Amino acid sequence: MEEFGTGTSRPVSKTTVRRIRWFEPESDGPFTPVDWSIASLVLATLFLNFSFMMSFRLWLFCPLPLYALVVGVLAILVTALFFVAPALATYAARRPLFPVIADSIGSVPAFGLRLCCVLYLVLWIAATMELPIWLCSWNPWRQASSTELGILSAALLTFLFVTGRQNLRTGARLALFTNKLAFAILIAALIRVHEGWPAILEGAWTDGGRSRGSVVWTGLSELAFYVAPLALFGADFGHRSRGRRQVVMTGLMGVALPLFATLLLVGVIGAATNASPFYKPSLQPNVAMALWSEAAASALPGRRMIVAITIFGVMRFAVKALTEAAAIPPTGVQWGWALIACLVGAIAWLSLRPYAPACSTALDWAARCLGVTSAIITVDMVVGRQRVEPARRVDWVGCIALLAGLATPLYVTHGPMELTQDPWWYPWLLPSYLVGLLVCLCGRVAQKMPLVR
Repeated sequence: MEEFGTGTSRPVSKTTVRRIRWFEPESDGPFTPVDWSIASLVLATLFLNFSFMMSFRLWLFCPLPLYALVVGVLAILVTALFFVAPALATYAARRPLFPVIADSIGSVPAFGLRLCCVLYLVLWIAATMELPIWLCSWNPWRQASSTELGILSAALLTFLFVTGRQNLRTGARLALFTNKLAFAILIAALIRVHEGWPAILEGAWTDGGRSRGSVVWTGLSELAFYVAPLALFGADFGHRSRGRRQVVMTGLMGVALPLFATLLLVGVIGAATNASPFYKPSLQPNVAMALWSEAAASALPGRRMIVAITIFGVMRFAVKALTEAAAIPPTGVQWGWALIACLVGAIAWLSLRPYAPACSTALDWAARCLGVTSAIITVDMVVGRQRVEPARRVDWVGCIALLAGLATPLYVTHGPMELTQDPWWYPWLLPSYLVGLLVCLCGRVAQKMPLVR
């Protein structure tokens, strides 16, 4: 550029401005390979969130080294059964999740199962949304009305649907933020109850005086009810992995490690809180008590809103799974956004009724249906069942195994899960999973016999 009045020229400096995009331009199709590090960040949100911290705990019933070993074994077992096995099935088939399900139970039942997935995710998101709504609207001086809570729920859901449908790399960056925030909250809670740390080394505290076996079985059953359906949706990463090692690494770093770390820290925090001055008698010591007990009321709203942000990660995962289960097209299609608006309205309405008996029953049945389906595609992968093109309309072995698993409460009695003989709730998913697994395995073995052919 020539300077005015001098006739000389000098270079002009250029400033690079970084743009912020809602959606990245690179391709993110259903068959685009995904590195295990990206998938792991997204899956880790299932456990690194405040809702999971408050819903699941394994009481510190033994010395800390033994307790860590038990938690590690449970984390590996849950990861192998509910994520690695179905993810390897999708990897072996090199197809997305729903075509793999259609190969195992038939195209007609698979369509019904897709509707079941939509039902489960709608009810699960609505039930999970209740906690962030309460955290964000909590006010000790004024109780919010139903209309205000509904508007808040719809606004949060709209935000989650917009951000949850982004490119997978962008979603992984958002997940990394919520994961770091959740881990920081756990460390802050542990530091705040430092006066109760000596009780951690003793490891002799349990809830309600139950036996150690009952505590472990209860924890495993509740974990199965939570992990199995969501891990089945996460297993869709399997067909986009570059190898079996990538699938295993995704399971270890995205499911096993965050599950182990969260359960271990939550159990330790509960024991330390119980022995600290922050403990409130007759209440269960948990992360919330460790964070907010004896804190000034004026300081709580901001802290609760920060904690609520950790739940956005797992909600984005569920929202993305819901749009895929409902076959909503990519962004830019008008009727797709219209369908999303209907889903937002339905979920917002249900989020104000989290404890309705009909919703709880439907959520339980849908979760068990997805858990048994996970067992069926796992068996088909293990036995090396050949894929049929096109898929059968009805696969009778898979359907019988699915029905047998769903009917488990009719002919299998529950164990000593609670102190009472007739508990008001029992997580039947794990027994249903085992029954469906055995029935499907027997059926597939029988199909390979010469007489059956």
